[in-house]
Amino acid sequence: RKETDLHIMPPRRNAADVVAAAAAAEGLSPAAAAAFAGLPDLTLRPCRASALPPELERATAALVRDNMDEVFAASGWDEADAEEGCAVGEPLYLLLLDARDALLGFVQCEFSVEAGEPALYVTELQLARHAQRRGLGARLTAAAEALAWDRGLAQVVLTVQTANRAALAFYAHQGYGASCCSPELCPGEFEPEELPDGSVGFSYRILQKPRPRRAAEGEGGHG
Repeated sequence: RKETDLHIMPPRRNAADVVAAAAAAEGLSPAAAAAFAGLPDLTLRPCRASALPPELERATAALVRDNMDEVFAASGWDEADAEEGCAVGEPLYLLLLDARDALLGFVQCEFSVEAGEPALYVTELQLARHAQRRGLGARLTAAAEALAWDRGLAQVVLTVQTANRAALAFYAHQGYGASCCSPELCPGEFEPEELPDGSVGFSYRILQKPRPRRAAEGEGGHG
């Protein structure tokens, strides 16, 4: 057969190489920026952790405390309990700013290999209380996913405390399901613990959303 008649699939890239390339990439794709189309007073700004201005570093930390202190207390979990992962490069922030450059919310994410597949690991997604229930959380999630797909990653992964029922419901609505690495799906690898409410179980779940087929089919154009 003629070579032009053959459908030649692009070679599958090593997961670590994909993650390294994703971590080194700069800027937002048009698809990620489009998550906030129609909202001209809002700006989504990417920023590496090392370049985060001090005032925004303080603002992001304050937002985490404001939103998460009660959840951490209910789950017996805090940020110091987070295990060190195998992230490549430094964390990336997607900062949601209003017309005065005040912080409304943000995504903090890392690039890593999870369960053998290249992933965008969302370590934080936070919105100021006055900015909640306006659909902005779904838009931030969509922007993070678009960034992951544009950079050739296979999945978006995140951790949610089981006490945070609102977040679990939100991510389920966004199409996230339990990762194969979530502790409740790994009997023998993780031991249930006594939680602050007296029950026995796991204080967190790991959720995952795979890359849509339509994005994966265009993978040959990335890199």
